[in-house]
Amino acid sequence: PVALKDGKWHVTERKSLWQALGSRLFDDILDKFKLCVVTVLSEQDPQFELPPEERYAASIHGKALKHSPELRKGLAESLALLGSQPDELNHCSQNKPDTIIFLAVRELFENADWILWGSLNSLLPDLAEAAPDEFLNAVENALQQTPCSFDELFSQESVGITGRNYLTGLFWALETLAWDENFIVRVCVILGDLATHDSGGSSVNRPANSLTTILLPWLPQTTASIDKRKVALHTLQKEVPAVAWKLLLSLLPNQQQASSGTHKPSWRNTIPDDWEDGVTKQEYWNQVSFYAELAVSMASNDIAKLNKLVGQLHNLPQPSFDKVLEHLSSEAICNKPEDERLKLWNSLMKITSRHRRFSDAKWALSSDIILKIEAVAAKLAPKNPLNLHRRLFSGHDFDLYEEKDNLKEQQQKLEERRREAIKDILVNAGMDKVIQFAKSVESPSHVGHSLGVIADTKIDEGILPALLETDNKK
Repeated sequence: PVALKDGKWHVTERKSLWQALGSRLFDDILDKFKLCVVTVLSEQDPQFELPPEERYAASIHGKALKHSPELRKGLAESLALLGSQPDELNHCSQNKPDTIIFLAVRELFENADWILWGSLNSLLPDLAEAAPDEFLNAVENALQQTPCSFDELFSQESVGITGRNYLTGLFWALETLAWDENFIVRVCVILGDLATHDSGGSSVNRPANSLTTILLPWLPQTTASIDKRKVALHTLQKEVPAVAWKLLLSLLPNQQQASSGTHKPSWRNTIPDDWEDGVTKQEYWNQVSFYAELAVSMASNDIAKLNKLVGQLHNLPQPSFDKVLEHLSSEAICNKPEDERLKLWNSLMKITSRHRRFSDAKWALSSDIILKIEAVAAKLAPKNPLNLHRRLFSGHDFDLYEEKDNLKEQQQKLEERRREAIKDILVNAGMDKVIQFAKSVESPSHVGHSLGVIADTKIDEGILPALLETDNKK
């Protein structure tokens, strides 16, 4: 089980060696081992005495740990090995290995500050496998403290070639434990809490991304049953609703999902040998339907969430799709003030316009479904011409074309629609409202162009020179 290479000994079959030597370990050796673990791993990395942008050169500045990375890694791995295979120590007192593991991890994190969490970053997956419950307790306790250690670590993240993320190890540790059905709910809630502390950064390792990857309906990174995953989502919704909402949107079907998986257990036999990636078609739609229904229920009384969901309307399963359209047609929504309904109407119009323009594409909705959406949009359509015509002056001309071919012809048709819109405002509301309209749209230059085509001398005299030197750029 060992080999000698270049004057250095290496363990090649760690588990075989563990089985061979386990019977020669006794209580007093475990007590000494715990003392070594706590003493060595509780050392704070002196690199954190330097500014983030200088830590890549910590060794040059003499800011190095007293104990080698190999020793620290070896102690953490030995602790994980002890936690995952305690039965090999058959000459120790009953429950002695378990007690040693729990006490070692508990003492290590008992008074941990942000520097210690950062110092242990690369070792956290091993420590999590050593004593999962104690590790999760430590993370939960740290999240409840003020100030929170993880807030400081998020702020320490740097970018560039020498940039570092001091929380990657924590995310990997939680992803590792999420493979176990017994920990999936706790892990999801912890990642949800961490997401509320995340101020954002350039690294792809983020708690929200870990949540999405763990629960992807087409490639779940957990052995937990679908029912258990649903419990995790419900719990997350109660504990951290804002995070749960974003998570649900990321789990709905779309055309651009990809996954490289999560960090897997190295020591515990959490994943069965016959485990296969992927799910059946029935399992996939079971999950997607649940996520969609939960998203619909969360959005029903929130216009902002409902508008986000409308943007995903073409990705929803049929029952959820019908439920959203039914809710949008209800008196509760149709009777809301026009300004609140405006975004919903714009989103619906954007969907129908895009799918009619690309009607021959495989992903395009059928004409029957588009007619259903247009019928709902008609109920939400604004009556105020300043709201009704605003979308024509968004500045994104191609999105407003009715067809994808004959672009010159489509541009001419769009300009005609814009002129008719300005004429409608001018005739029914007057020149002051046209000026007000120009201030409210994304592309006031198109308002000016359309007005210039239909304007007479009287309108020119009203604009010039009154608005020639105005401070309002629009």
